[in-house]
Amino acid sequence: MAMPLHPMFIHFPIAFFTMFVLLEIIWMFFQKEWIRNSSVLTVFLGLIFAIPTILSGEASAENFEKVQQLESLIETHETFAKLTVITFLIAFIVKILLIRTNKLNARTNLIVVVISLIGLYLLIQTGLKGGELVYKHGVGIL
Repeated sequence: MAMPLHPMFIHFPIAFFTMFVLLEIIWMFFQKEWIRNSSVLTVFLGLIFAIPTILSGEASAENFEKVQQLESLIETHETFAKLTVITFLIAFIVKILLIRTNKLNARTNLIVVVISLIGLYLLIQTGLKGGELVYKHGVGIL
């Protein structure tokens, strides 16, 4: 069995999306341009790294989806992962639109914060399901 790529990629979207949420909350208090720019770059990098993470996860899952008791859990993990990425993509788009239209302020950015908190919840659920696959069922253990 080849070395699985999913465990190597997964840490990047987790770190970038979590940092994005923190930067968004910090921006609400300080409203510094460098914080705003850092948050946009951070979520962008999270979205970029999400691509190989999801692709490698789907490739890894193909080996285990035929196991009846794991099929539902794998599907749930994949669904949460995709919803997480979609949610952070929406947050990214809203943030860019607010910046481009010069409508970014603490009140309008609250929309981005709420969306990103939803994304963080989905990210945590994705991690819990992935952790269950690895630590309870031994999926991907060499």
